[in-house]
Amino acid sequence: MTIFVQQRIERCAYVPLLADNLLPNADLATPGAVPDIPHGWVAGAPGVRLGDFAVDGDGRALQLIGIANYVQTPPISVETGRSYCFDGLAITDAANRGSATRLQVTFHWYNAAKHEIAVNATTWQPATLWQPNNPPERWSSISAAFQAPPKATELLIRIHPASDDRVYLDAMHVRAGGQPPVTNSEHVVDSDATQPSLAPWPNGKRAAVAFTFDWETTMSGLIHSRSVDDPNFTKDPVQRGLRMREGITTTLALFQPYNIRATYYATGYNFLMGNTARTQYMDNPTYAWASTENRWTSDRWQTTPWFADDPYGTVASHPAWYFGDLTPLLQRTNQDIQSHTFSHFYGGFVNAHDWQADFAAWKQVAAERSVPPARSLAFPWSGSGGMSDASWDMLESAGITSVTRLSDQSQYNLFPRDASGLIADPRCRPLPGHERILACPDFYLTPQTAEQAIAQIDAARAVGGMIDLWAHTEEVTSPEQIEAWQRVIDYVAGQPDVWIAPLSEIADWQQALEHAHITIIEPTADANPLAFRVTNNGQRDLNRLALTLPFLPTRLTVDGDERGAALSDPPTLIVDLRAGQTMEVELWPKL
Repeated sequence: MTIFVQQRIERCAYVPLLADNLLPNADLATPGAVPDIPHGWVAGAPGVRLGDFAVDGDGRALQLIGIANYVQTPPISVETGRSYCFDGLAITDAANRGSATRLQVTFHWYNAAKHEIAVNATTWQPATLWQPNNPPERWSSISAAFQAPPKATELLIRIHPASDDRVYLDAMHVRAGGQPPVTNSEHVVDSDATQPSLAPWPNGKRAAVAFTFDWETTMSGLIHSRSVDDPNFTKDPVQRGLRMREGITTTLALFQPYNIRATYYATGYNFLMGNTARTQYMDNPTYAWASTENRWTSDRWQTTPWFADDPYGTVASHPAWYFGDLTPLLQRTNQDIQSHTFSHFYGGFVNAHDWQADFAAWKQVAAERSVPPARSLAFPWSGSGGMSDASWDMLESAGITSVTRLSDQSQYNLFPRDASGLIADPRCRPLPGHERILACPDFYLTPQTAEQAIAQIDAARAVGGMIDLWAHTEEVTSPEQIEAWQRVIDYVAGQPDVWIAPLSEIADWQQALEHAHITIIEPTADANPLAFRVTNNGQRDLNRLALTLPFLPTRLTVDGDERGAALSDPPTLIVDLRAGQTMEVELWPKL
């Protein structure tokens, strides 16, 4: 074998002269039991199919759509300790968005009992953008190489997208060899009952709950008539706006006995005292996508400027259209005000430039009411499906660190439900490809779902997770709705192990906790106590951080200072850990 061929094998590059592809059905030619899915290949959700936009001339490639989706290879037999590499080609044809996207390759290792024992992941790799007027010379190469862990006998490889852009995958190979990345071998404790661990929430709480509201004026959302699943969508938008206003009074009254702080996701006109100056926000756009084909009730907004119905009045003359006088009511009780977009547009249908204009307008009018820039976003109409990589980049650069009201379509749905209708894994999770943004699950609270909402809270407690309970403010005005919300609020407030906080603060805590680690200090003699270091490598303080201890100590020190023994069950130590701080804890067991 020549040095050139050996170098290509080490890089996992394709060597035409060698028949060394370990990937079954790599040419995608053998049909499978599922239509349009080649034999052995697996789709994470609808949105994967055999396409004909191929790079090698055989007319076969895999088409992948959806940020919650993936393509998975057929099983590949492996040997423990050997390195394996994957390479393939990718391209996206989302030219109308003006941006490319990215892909991540993950290796899932299984033992002989078919149990997953390890997962390795690459960084996010770019996919070339196909532009009909300027076709690229080549597709992007995507690759990965990792070493099979002990007891591994089988490998499944998945390719994940960082957005909802359509991607084509072709010319995929798996072979022995390749250069795995260097891994960090530092001993970090995660969850082990015999070792100390980090509790998921402050003060050792088992779960977190956010109460949130979509809060819209007549101008911002209610006149745009797409909410065909909303029982109020046929009602007078002015009357709906007045109920949205009334809902501030009723929800604050519900929260007042418990001093609960909720999150109110506001649209742009919520901050206005009026618009007698006839300001044309965002240049008063029209949106070609606002059509009956996309479930609008008419095609009016394809040609009518989005804010054309603005009465150019004031809070006094048109109270349903402007809510600027309500902001102080929320600020007085330290409620959290975040973004429901300025314009209440459909996020998956617009481009990054539209997002930039929307955020700039929201920030401007919010500042006029002394509301800081938004860090959290609730998508109107759960309209995250179709978001491009560039649009997510825009949200990230604008300072958004958490999102909710995400699409429930399978290929976009990051929070699938189980057979009982509950979110199967109720926790915020890093957004694929944009991990500085946490996507958080929500549950729509109505009189019909109140019992299920309580079950969803208990499901979050069982896994140390969180849930966002939400409605529109206009809904919490009827006696039935108020009774349902009162029942759930009373239940949550009565659970001492549940942390109630604004969604943005819950997400902030989870992000900050990712930067905290426990490292065991190896003892030098049997008589030494259990000693470990707790480090906060992040930029946020972790106040009231809870450390779950493996036993009830007879003596406990923090940085050499004596602390009283932890008496809770399980034994818990509460500390304040500043950004960049490391503290050393010692525990003495019973003799």
